[in-house]
Amino acid sequence: MTKDKVKRTGKFIIIGTILALFNFLIYTFLARIVFNSNELLWVDSIISYALATILAYVLHSKITWKERPVTQHGKLMFFVWNGLTAIAISPFFTWLFGFITPIYEFAHQTFTVLHIPFDYNFVESTGIFCFTTAVTMVLNFLFYDKLVFGESRQEKQNEK
Repeated sequence: MTKDKVKRTGKFIIIGTILALFNFLIYTFLARIVFNSNELLWVDSIISYALATILAYVLHSKITWKERPVTQHGKLMFFVWNGLTAIAISPFFTWLFGFITPIYEFAHQTFTVLHIPFDYNFVESTGIFCFTTAVTMVLNFLFYDKLVFGESRQEKQNEK
């Protein structure tokens, strides 16, 4: 892995963490305040992901991949990919990670023993969010790096 790729990966992780926190705040606000239910986590996931996508495009194009030219095709690919992620990939993983209830039950029991006042619904929705976010971050990095933000001239020359 080249020095540039290591640096870019570091930027992506930092910005991705900021975006995940932003996404989590919106997701949690919707799940705990607006809908006050775990029945509509897929809706919370779509809305929070869509808002985080807009911020992601700005931050990644201006910071993570700032040395790479942004083409119209790249912009289109970014929003198509994130649209697909928001309406299909993220809700799918949200649904899938809803089945690993023993992990959430264990975490809730651990918090109860430690006298940390998180109710089960919060533990479950947070666990689902974290697992889904981890998977989508890896997929996003791979997609953005290869298909959204094309290689710069310098990177092409370095490969020769």
